[in-house]
Amino acid sequence: MFNVFICDDSKLDIENIKNCLSVFSKKKHVDFNISEFSNPEMLMYEVEDGKIADIFILDVEMPDMDGFELADKIRKYTETSVIIFLTSHDEMASMGYKSKALRYVIKLNLERDIEEALESAVAEISSADDKTITLHRYNDYWRIPYKDIICVSRISRQLVITTRLLGEITDNRGIKEFFDLLEDNRFLFIDRSCFVNIDYISQINGFSLKLKDGQVLPISRRSLKNVKQTLLEQWGT
Repeated sequence: MFNVFICDDSKLDIENIKNCLSVFSKKKHVDFNISEFSNPEMLMYEVEDGKIADIFILDVEMPDMDGFELADKIRKYTETSVIIFLTSHDEMASMGYKSKALRYVIKLNLERDIEEALESAVAEISSADDKTITLHRYNDYWRIPYKDIICVSRISRQLVITTRLLGEITDNRGIKEFFDLLEDNRFLFIDRSCFVNIDYISQINGFSLKLKDGQVLPISRRSLKNVKQTLLEQWGT
């Protein structure tokens, strides 16, 4: 499932894009979860609230905020999402790459060009160096790279996933279930209710460790030996 945000001030263009996505989905057996916006500010409200799409399809020419400005704002919250620009003018095509756009699609050639753009987008996301996990809560979906997960804690009855770019995201699964789902040796239990991404640990001192963001977390007596041994192996000491 790929999350797609479409932003265009033309409802007709949005419908045309959605139809193209539907055709691509059936042809390539790829599922899309689509959110549509006619106002860039509304899209940014969702992004700032932690809802990040895998693919952003942005109209370049919109009142108040153009697609390039919107893309620059989006990039502050996600470095890995694919951006596809749409325009009615080919002479603007070269400008798209300044915002790390994957593709630039001319609306007159929408059906032909968007298929190529989507193929490239799906391939880029699928072949990314880092693994990702898709989290969902109600109708909200997030695709989170493992490298962006700082730590995961069980607080009361909720799982709290602390991420580098999106802050805290909650989940209803058990902590052991979530740990097993990740299945990656960069994650280390420091307590039965908390595991951390080793890449974010800067220091261990007694029964606590310090993360690179300055956060200090306690290590349980039961976990201390394994934590020290694992870190010494990772740090080559």
